[in-house]
Amino acid sequence: MLYKDFFDDLGEVALGSRLKRLSDRVMQDASRTYKYSGYDMQPKWFTLMSLLAEKKEVSINQAALYLGQTQPFISQNSKEMFKAGLVDFNADPDDARRKIMKLSKQGRKKFKQMHKLRESVRLAAESICEETEQNFYQALKQFEKALERKSLFERTLENYNG
Repeated sequence: MLYKDFFDDLGEVALGSRLKRLSDRVMQDASRTYKYSGYDMQPKWFTLMSLLAEKKEVSINQAALYLGQTQPFISQNSKEMFKAGLVDFNADPDDARRKIMKLSKQGRKKFKQMHKLRESVRLAAESICEETEQNFYQALKQFEKALERKSLFERTLENYNG
């Protein structure tokens, strides 16, 4: 028996759940891709690893700001990446309580080795985005900007309170 996707019936009210489902699917594919290619990597590390490759050194707070993610999320990922030998930490010379992270020698080597895979993923993701009626990535960026102007919470309260 074929089932109709119930999210279609719910529409925009289930947007968060639908985006989570989409995110889970993309992360599963990324995990399968890493495994197939022989890389011991977690998909959730990719953005932080890329940021460190670009910026060389950042604090956990800076990484959270650059990536728009929470400090606890960045801290947890960086600890996992440290255990995997991909990240090193140094004390901030201006504030010993603050840690500065950078890719380890092994992390830099792995990032460089993954160039072909990253390029292949980029091309695949672009093809999926372009396959939609509107470029999905561009629409997603516009959606995020709309949330920055006024959050879902604020918009909901406006409607709820009349």
